Amino acid sequence: MKKVLIDNKVTDSQKKQFESVSSDYVVTYDREDKDVEIIVGDVAPARCKEYPKLELLLSTWVGYDGFIKKGILPDNCILCNAVDAHTEEVAEHMFATLISMEKKLHYYRDNQSNNKWHDEGGVKSIRDLTVVILGLGNIGKYLAGLCKDLGMHVIGVKRDISTKPEYIDELYTLDDLDSLLPKVDAVLNVLPSTELTRHLFTIDRFKLMKPDALLINAGRGDLIDTNVLIEVLENRIIRGIGQDVFEKEPIPEDSKLWKLDNLVITPHVAGFFHLDKDRQKWVDMCCDNLRRYASGEKLLHVVEEREK
Repeated sequence: MKKVLIDNKVTDSQKKQFESVSSDYVVTYDREDKDVEIIVGDVAPARCKEYPKLELLLSTWVGYDGFIKKGILPDNCILCNAVDAHTEEVAEHMFATLISMEKKLHYYRDNQSNNKWHDEGGVKSIRDLTVVILGLGNIGKYLAGLCKDLGMHVIGVKRDISTKPEYIDELYTLDDLDSLLPKVDAVLNVLPSTELTRHLFTIDRFKLMKPDALLINAGRGDLIDTNVLIEVLENRIIRGIGQDVFEKEPIPEDSKLWKLDNLVITPHVAGFFHLDKDRQKWVDMCCDNLRRYASGEKLLHVVEEREK
């Protein structure tokens, strides 16, 4: 029998769901039990080394860059990420951030906190926006649909442009980014962290954007070097940035980021199971993979990539 650690907040009914998957498993909720062969949950990459018998990790995360670094997982350990588990919550979080910033609601909230009655001036019509979505996985596609439903002109960026979804008006690869930035009102990023995307948005790239453009980032924090992020916002090279992910988390208390009025900060919560149905979707996905593993079937959402 294999020991399975459920390292995440689950309901009593979800516990029963995990415990009934297979008689081949013994389920534990004690993260101090280091003899487990399988972990289902939110274990941090650095903690994986604490489990020498680990052979299967079913992560809560869509991003997997932290787990594929050399020495993090045992050589024979299978990693499955949480593809589609957070689709709606992340996409809707980004969409809400975009709308609120376009309507300057963050400035009005600041004014309210300072007992200040002040008109912040003109805004843009949502229907008139041109947006580019970087990354058209499940989250990007759902986000594109939301934007299109409100009448925005939607540009998509992905690796394979052989087939254009109907809710995308224009489709390009990342090689075309510099030619796209001058014509969009907002950049919506859901790209993973890779060698190509780390510090992708340099000062020079920000200067290609419209001065009144926005960037909404719920992909990875290393899309923008922190010093670049501060410089762009302090000098108002673009109008504002809404960011859920940062190079260093949590943000240090003495960071300049906290004082920037044109930065909307959320503490990496866009995809943290704030929708109950998304948590249930993840539980169902993991139970399916546990059943498959017990019966020797092919697993879903296996991450083959490893750093060498």
